[in-house]
Amino acid sequence: MLQLKERAKCYMPSPATSDEAHGGVAPARLLFQNILQGSTLYSLAIIGSALVSIILLPVNTRFLDKTDFGVLDLLERVSIAVTFLLGLNFSAALGYFYFSKSSLEERAPVVGTMFAGSLLMGALAGGAGLIFADRISQMVFRSPDYATYLRVVFATLPFGFVAEIGMSWLRVEDRTGAFVRASFFRLGVILIGTLVGVAALHLRVWGILSANIAAGGLTALILTVYCFRIYSFVFEWALFMRIVRFAVPLGLSGIALFIIHFGDRFIIPHFRPLSDLGIYSIAYKIGMLISVVHASFQNYWNAQVYQIAKRHDADSVVARTFSYLMLILSFCGLGLIVAAKPTLRILSAPAFWDAALLVPVIVMAYYARAVGDFFRCIFLVEGRPGYDAACNWIGAGVCLAGYFALIPRWGIWGAAVATLITFLVIGVISVIWVHRLKPFSVENGRLWKIVVAAAAPLGAYFLVPISSLWAQIGWSALLLLAYPMLLALMRFPTPAEWDLLHSLPLRLRVRLGFPHSIQ
Repeated sequence: MLQLKERAKCYMPSPATSDEAHGGVAPARLLFQNILQGSTLYSLAIIGSALVSIILLPVNTRFLDKTDFGVLDLLERVSIAVTFLLGLNFSAALGYFYFSKSSLEERAPVVGTMFAGSLLMGALAGGAGLIFADRISQMVFRSPDYATYLRVVFATLPFGFVAEIGMSWLRVEDRTGAFVRASFFRLGVILIGTLVGVAALHLRVWGILSANIAAGGLTALILTVYCFRIYSFVFEWALFMRIVRFAVPLGLSGIALFIIHFGDRFIIPHFRPLSDLGIYSIAYKIGMLISVVHASFQNYWNAQVYQIAKRHDADSVVARTFSYLMLILSFCGLGLIVAAKPTLRILSAPAFWDAALLVPVIVMAYYARAVGDFFRCIFLVEGRPGYDAACNWIGAGVCLAGYFALIPRWGIWGAAVATLITFLVIGVISVIWVHRLKPFSVENGRLWKIVVAAAAPLGAYFLVPISSLWAQIGWSALLLLAYPMLLALMRFPTPAEWDLLHSLPLRLRVRLGFPHSIQ
């Protein structure tokens, strides 16, 4: 145990971000700094993934045909479906069991059991897939010819499971710098592997699969070695079974979310032409950009909320954090809505310009989702994962009912509205159930200021139609500028919040491993 402590000293977060430097509980100001810089760093990984996709797009479209793209898309969907069905969303249980312990010695069995358990769950899911590969190929591709691809995907599932638990462990321990570096390493392997396999060796689908398998396997290996240089490996079967029981509702919740996120893609073609689905996909890609910001924050929040909930000032911290989330998401949502028309006119053909009309509905849907996700994680903090599954399955039921009721009549508009209704229902249920389980308060006055600051320019956008491209660009910029100006006029930011923003660049450099840059 002494050896474990000595090894851990070399890997603990820096004093600038550690609670130990403040008597065991970080001041609220420091906590908000950590949330902001942690979320910002997580966004780098998401943005990096998007950039790699953009870089590889001309390569893939040159060396792959439409059939190859269809095969790869279906392989990915099958992998996700098998992971949701048999993987039980196992890694999502790490935070609850990790923060139920208080020392490195007590947490070693949790970490060891989670890593070994992820490998076991991945082997079970992959083994089941291997057994039924021929049937799955026939069912999904309507041909047994793709079973070989599926067998490779299923055989390498354990690597993905271990890599996922490794990344979850980095988030739980607030090692954001290491998380970003691991993400960039994985993206780098995918980039280089795809260029070699697809562009140089012309392996087509096999080139893409090989690059992704290599990235997952190497990331899993590196994170496993990194983790167990800190912790002694301990596996406890009884703990593993407890984690499995906790994770079962999370797996069911993941299946419900799969239905919500992908169900419309399968239903729309039955009632509307594929050209409508193309418009819908473009609108979705723009509207879902708000999820980049939300996911960056949620990566931090879902991992750290367990210890935040134990603070003596948890109520005020949660309320203030929610205000900050709404502040940033409102600005991003406003930006996506007002910029959709000029962006599509610049980047797409006229046939796709109507997608801008759907963007506000999709943005509002994922804005509502962010509210529900923020509070729903309290179910896991309180050890009630079944509540999370119930919320999402109620949402899945509402979603399917909405799709079949609205899509036949209103097409893609019906799909967008059904998605909005679904996330509103999930959000309302989440807020009500969480409040009953663990009463909370919010900053009503500050939230109303955010609403006014966003609603005023948004209303002006809909009331004043602009046809000229350059006028649309100028009008969009003016509306975006109005948001912070209105907040300033209503005296939303405090002096401490201005200081927090000014200190962010220096603190980000520390998190990325460059403390010598601080003067």
